[in-house]
Amino acid sequence: MVKENCDHVSLFYDRLIPITGILGVFIYIISITVPSWLNTTLVFVSFCGILVALFGECSRFSLKLPLVLPIAIFVLLSFLSVLLSIDFKTSLEPTLLMVPTLIIYFLIVELFNIKLVKLLYLAFSIVAIIISVFLLQVFFESHAHSRYAWIAEAKHPLLVVPNDLIFISLIAPLSFSLFYKKPFSVIGLLAFISLLLSISIIVFFQSRGAVLTLLFSLGCVALLLWPKRLKALTVLVVLVFMFIGILILVDKTQDSVLLNRFINDLWTNRLRLWIIAWYMFLDEPLFGHGIQTFRLLLNSYGQVANVHAEVTSWAHNLYIETVVGQGIVGLVSLLSVLVSSLWISWKTTRQAKSEEVRILSTGALAAMLGFCFAAFFEITFLRYWSVTLFFSLLAIITVLYFLGNFKDAVEY
Repeated sequence: MVKENCDHVSLFYDRLIPITGILGVFIYIISITVPSWLNTTLVFVSFCGILVALFGECSRFSLKLPLVLPIAIFVLLSFLSVLLSIDFKTSLEPTLLMVPTLIIYFLIVELFNIKLVKLLYLAFSIVAIIISVFLLQVFFESHAHSRYAWIAEAKHPLLVVPNDLIFISLIAPLSFSLFYKKPFSVIGLLAFISLLLSISIIVFFQSRGAVLTLLFSLGCVALLLWPKRLKALTVLVVLVFMFIGILILVDKTQDSVLLNRFINDLWTNRLRLWIIAWYMFLDEPLFGHGIQTFRLLLNSYGQVANVHAEVTSWAHNLYIETVVGQGIVGLVSLLSVLVSSLWISWKTTRQAKSEEVRILSTGALAAMLGFCFAAFFEITFLRYWSVTLFFSLLAIITVLYFLGNFKDAVEY
């Protein structure tokens, strides 16, 4: 009897531990929309990670999985960069943002099956809906006429400038793949609403970077999903043109402000920042000056380069920011993670035994392509959302590659 009770208790804990880890992931993702929850969820997700790592089976997560080793090297080099930094505190703060997202990476790779990946896509779609509805309320209630004023009135730490709406642009391919798979289901409907609201809020807030990223990432997912059947192809083409039409229509209601911003003011200040960054790189080409030290060096190197640029905290280019902060070593490490993730995801979209895995992998691939694209002109790891989304996408790509080996991916 005692042995039987012990077996029941053991079975209970064996089931409870992974459930706790899964809950930790979803609570963490949803908490992005409620900043006051973040500290609590950080503690909870850390507890979940430790619980699963120490007492869970941990039968899946290993260095043999693709991406795990490149990510481990990238993270180790990031912390090495902190030690070599010209300003330890400045470099340490943003680097510590990686810790909870690495736990999220571990939990997703270790615990998620295909059903949970779909729910994770849905969670991101709901995040986009909540942020969009919140910003629409700010937009319609505000008496200001500046997009920066609207962002300031929102008082959301996730959003510092309008281009931070790139976050919801990168969620769009995940929503699109959900909608494409089952357009008339509840999940498909929520994904569609997420797409419509995302497009609207991006145009209302006149974010060029977010519009470019949205068009690029949705274009990628549309091309990758390009179906052979005429009926499915027609639906896909109609969807793409409908989204573009909504984008143009909403901009027209704003007197084509967004279009005019594309025409009149595009790259001037960014080019100046990149020229200054070149001089920074020349001084410390191998290991860089330290993570996120760009803003500390901007004025002095601006004088060296004889170039004046507006004061900013980041280089508006993740690759340049990385080479300035971590040198060639850091840039090569980042590129190895990005290229590996794109290659692995591409293989999954073409070789996975399950059609559902292929479609979901297409969404993740398009989102990562969008991330790489937006990194050329805006993305920075200073932003909490960019680090969270980056490691979440890496986790999704890793777990879908694993699940792609099984015809019935639900079982694993």
